[in-house]
Amino acid sequence: MSKLKLYCFRGCKLAAVVALQLFLLLGYAFAQTNITGKVTDTKGEPIPGVSVRVKGAQTATSTDTNGKYVISASPTSVLVFTLVGSTPSEITVGNRTTVNVSLSESQNDLSDVVVIGYGTKKKIDLTGAVNSLQSEEITRARATGAQEAMQGRLPGVDIRRNSGKPGSDFSIEIRGANSITGSTQPLYVIDGIPVAQNGSATNPINDINPADIERIDVLKDVSSTAIYGSRGSNGVILVTTKRGSKGATKITYDAFIGIVNPYNLPPVMDGPTFVNYVRDYFYELPRATAIRNNQPIPTTPIADNTIFSATELSNIANGTYTDWIDLIKRNGISSNQNLSISGGDDKTNYFIAAGYQLYQGTMKAESTKKYTLKAGLDKTINKTFKAGASMYTTFADIHPSSGEAFRSAYRLRPTGSAYNADGSERFFAYESEAQITNPLFDFRNEIRQQQYLHVLPNVYAEANIIKGLKVRTSFSPDITIQKQGQFNDTFSKSRLGTLPNSASTAANQFVNYTWDNLLVYNNEIGKHKFDVTVGNSFEYHQQDFTSNSATGLPFNSLWYNLQSATTVNGIAPVITVGSGYSLQNITSVYGRANYTYNDKYLFTATFRADGNSIFAPGHKWGYFPSGAFAWIISKENFFSNVKAIDLLKLRLSYGKSGNASLRDPYFLPYVTQSKLNQTVYDFNGSGANGFAPAFGNQDLTWEKTDEYNLGLDMQMFKNRIGLQVDLYRKTTNGTVLSQRIPDANGYPNTTTNLGTIRNQGIEVGINTVNIRSDKFTWNTNFNFAINNNKLLELYGDGKDDIGNGFFIGQKSRVVYRYKITGVWQNEELAAAKSYGRIPGQYKIEDISGPNGVPDGKIDPSDRQIIGSDMPKWFGGLTSTMNYANFDFSITLYTRQGSYENSVFLEQVMNGDQTRARFGAFDRDYWTPTNPSNTWANTAIETDGDARTVAQFQNSSYTKISNMTLGYTLPRTMLNKVGIQGLRVYANAFNPFIFSKFVGWDPENPSGNSFLNQDFRTRTFMFGLTLTL
Repeated sequence: MSKLKLYCFRGCKLAAVVALQLFLLLGYAFAQTNITGKVTDTKGEPIPGVSVRVKGAQTATSTDTNGKYVISASPTSVLVFTLVGSTPSEITVGNRTTVNVSLSESQNDLSDVVVIGYGTKKKIDLTGAVNSLQSEEITRARATGAQEAMQGRLPGVDIRRNSGKPGSDFSIEIRGANSITGSTQPLYVIDGIPVAQNGSATNPINDINPADIERIDVLKDVSSTAIYGSRGSNGVILVTTKRGSKGATKITYDAFIGIVNPYNLPPVMDGPTFVNYVRDYFYELPRATAIRNNQPIPTTPIADNTIFSATELSNIANGTYTDWIDLIKRNGISSNQNLSISGGDDKTNYFIAAGYQLYQGTMKAESTKKYTLKAGLDKTINKTFKAGASMYTTFADIHPSSGEAFRSAYRLRPTGSAYNADGSERFFAYESEAQITNPLFDFRNEIRQQQYLHVLPNVYAEANIIKGLKVRTSFSPDITIQKQGQFNDTFSKSRLGTLPNSASTAANQFVNYTWDNLLVYNNEIGKHKFDVTVGNSFEYHQQDFTSNSATGLPFNSLWYNLQSATTVNGIAPVITVGSGYSLQNITSVYGRANYTYNDKYLFTATFRADGNSIFAPGHKWGYFPSGAFAWIISKENFFSNVKAIDLLKLRLSYGKSGNASLRDPYFLPYVTQSKLNQTVYDFNGSGANGFAPAFGNQDLTWEKTDEYNLGLDMQMFKNRIGLQVDLYRKTTNGTVLSQRIPDANGYPNTTTNLGTIRNQGIEVGINTVNIRSDKFTWNTNFNFAINNNKLLELYGDGKDDIGNGFFIGQKSRVVYRYKITGVWQNEELAAAKSYGRIPGQYKIEDISGPNGVPDGKIDPSDRQIIGSDMPKWFGGLTSTMNYANFDFSITLYTRQGSYENSVFLEQVMNGDQTRARFGAFDRDYWTPTNPSNTWANTAIETDGDARTVAQFQNSSYTKISNMTLGYTLPRTMLNKVGIQGLRVYANAFNPFIFSKFVGWDPENPSGNSFLNQDFRTRTFMFGLTLTL
């Protein structure tokens, strides 16, 4: 064979072999095989609904309720597993037919869907400032209300309890206070429906069982809130409750029970300390008078029998004292039970949940029972139509304890007695007392009850007209019925054992409804994305209320049968009746357009017009536009080499929003009649109700807020670190104030739009994935906010309003008092007397005189701004760890730089010593032999104005608000008994607080009054979550 033929033969042979191998390889590569597998979480639990797709192909499926899937793929295919809230995973098939994968949670998943006004948006596509809480974060806190679970977890959201009483709600301020006299509370939107705050007993979000909440989204900047127009300036809180989803029926039962323990009580004197204190007082009082008047100083102590009663002298001699605080407090009980059933198929989804909450308070006789019921059904009729309905119902039965009992316990002397020698209860603790009663009587004889029913149904229907175009209509009534009653027996504090009994009752009925109509268009053309929403809404708000009271009931029938009141012991009955009605209508049109180019440049334009019946013609309509722009810098080509940063986005927005919650929006159109039932005129010896002196203002309109927001979003190191920073400035014009007008008008003042307030600040949120492995994960969430509130203008004349405590250039809420700089000491006698003081009394800073130089006297000109209840900054830190089947989380919250009145000090440091109103406070007070520089001498009521200054305290605090340790039982163990999941946990709620504040609770330092106070509490609980 020639060499040429040989080479040809060998070459052809080699080519054939290569071709055969290539053919076999291609065949192998393109061979499609059914790949099966299971997707689980880090604890080994199956995850339903995980998207499974072949990378670069159209083939895709999802996992079933057991986390299993089947998909056709070749050995060279790459399977991509994705789920919102989890870190995606990519796995090459290879020569396997089974591919199992475990997904871990992601703190910073950009594909998360965020709820915004009248729609949803992916987090990465947001142009506004929005923060969110997921269901697990809410339920893990084990709070009795959603607002408690929110505290410390959302930057810029300041949350405080309104009262220490069971069932009390919270106040929330987002980015500061925008109003002086109007509401500073946000708008609450539940399942897309704006919900009214129907009276003080029911804050809308407090009525929702935390176990029924899917997520909470807080809209903060004007780009997000302007869609809500005249009610968006204070921010918007969107609550989305749970609904059913495709899958087998799922039954979940969650229950916990805990002990509620009162703690952090202000220190009070024990018996011997109090006895010495009273002796010091009566020894120091004449000495102080003598020193002040340059008279001989008495040195003889006052005899005990002149300052203590016979009962007290006997108790002192026997060493028998009464701890009145211990007499009224106890450990309470907190218990929750929740049951839900959900499921569905391709056409129908359903969700049903019932909850029961029991709270037995830390004061005797106080308790709260709350029942919730949620039902929802969503039905896909065909490819075009979908409809659904839901209803949320809350019923609460609240029995507040006697406020008088709480107050008396802190005002009674420990030298008194709660019981007589025969064991019966004493009405007065000692002979010299005729005003403060034994609190045990008030527990039994002052009976209070509050009940309310809140029903929130919703029905909707939507239709897909053409591809990308959808129309939706929804109708939502909002009905609340409240009633309350109070009965005071003759032997109660308010009746003092001599006056006839009394009773009162009140009822409120709120009927509201909202009808919304939406048209939504979504489309994508090449690099262009369009998302347009337009709509209109109609709202109706009606309130009816009645109130009745009577004295002299012939039998103790609580607050019923008031008509039977009669003369008792010669005292004629007093019967009062009141009623009222109000109506408000709101009509709105709104729209929002989102445009995205090349997934890098995002534009949002929003507009809303509101018409409100509470304003006069010509001022009924308000117009609220906004615009926003976001630039995803990290998607630019020049940024491709920056590997450490996964996302860098800049946000900018500007717009207008409003506030229609002016004093009392229901009665605003009837301002001249607002006190019709409270003003009595004398007509020939007979009283008649009439018009109160007020002057209507036909030009009154909304408070309007202009806001700028600059935001930055970053994700770094493969989404291990997430950063959100927002800078904002809000200016509210036309703040509603009561303005003095000339007397010639016949009225002293009128309500008008005059003031201007500015809020500006910074918010920072940082999420980190510190450790992420197969068995152990550790995530943290840190946030803080600084808000600077400033009053820019009041009445247009540049002058302060000292009488009402309003000062231009200062915060809109301030403490304006004398400033204490210490206590006058013995060696400062001459200097003290030059100010009309003596050693042992408070030093007041002298700041006023000619040319601003101290003038050597203390007068009202020396008052100054010493603080504000608005914090300088606040923030929180949450750390969550998971190891194998164990999980642990802890949340810390701090609020710094606030200064407020302590009701505790206000009461116990005010009044005369014969009732020991300030003797209960155990403090290091000044005496000639104990030169304290903190607390003045015992004869404090001679110290004039300084007495009230001492009650204002730094109310800053840091607390650990929540600690939870849980364990999820292995699935292999549970499968044997047909259980899908079982988690047991222990939780400590508000276990520790650190503060220098002197009072019951720095979170609620002032409350509404002494009568609304209660002990600060912590709760230790155990619970389980069972899924079938």
